[in-house]
Amino acid sequence: MKLFIATVLTLLVLGVQAKSLDYQLQPRIVQGRNASLGQFPYIISLRYRNTHICGGSIISANYIVTAAHCVTNEVDDEVFDMETRHLSIRAGSIRPRRGGVIVQVAEFTKYPGYHGFLGDIAVVRLAEPLNFTNHISAINLTESDPPDFANVLIAGWGRLSENGPRPRILKYTPMASLSHDLCSMLNPRIDESLLCMMTNPVNPTGICNGDSGGPAVYNGRLVGVANYIRGDCGASHPDVFARIAHYADWIRENSDL
Repeated sequence: MKLFIATVLTLLVLGVQAKSLDYQLQPRIVQGRNASLGQFPYIISLRYRNTHICGGSIISANYIVTAAHCVTNEVDDEVFDMETRHLSIRAGSIRPRRGGVIVQVAEFTKYPGYHGFLGDIAVVRLAEPLNFTNHISAINLTESDPPDFANVLIAGWGRLSENGPRPRILKYTPMASLSHDLCSMLNPRIDESLLCMMTNPVNPTGICNGDSGGPAVYNGRLVGVANYIRGDCGASHPDVFARIAHYADWIRENSDL
């Protein structure tokens, strides 16, 4: 039955948008719903000079996990002077410009194998610990991947459509996790460090500019970090995430977990 579903899904995807072959490091939430305060207490807004650039997830009072390309000199086609003195996070708010608390970044560590689309994960140490509340708390790392076609939640403040406006309130949407074999069939650049998510190709949702580094969550555990998309935001191709089960040991070694 799963093989049949996978075959049908593959045909739908390839038929709906076989022409989209460009890879872009520009994830957002398209067709998402408004989140409520405290619904995603682990999500943070990574800020450059007080402006949102990426998402991230609280894994302890002192550490955040995000995408490596969020702490490089070019994020979603914009160039930055990426020094820690310019970086901060906002936690405990569903609005990217107000509410919650702001904490400066002390340092960040990119995965040593980061190159292009691979190894796109980083840990960020905060200058002072977060005080956990109903609206600010850590999320546990997964020990295993979500089952095939499981319902996984993604969230972020990315653009609402290709070149579209940015939301005033945190958005979220469910996506379906794909098996490695199906993901490889749809995206030849996939390896064992990556996790693919997909939605209904008739009414696609997904990540966009500003969602990079944000969480993918299954059963209350962090399973992925938003990395990149193929083609335009909300396209019918799978969105690609760093696979937490692959990086969990490295994250623990480079944080206080």
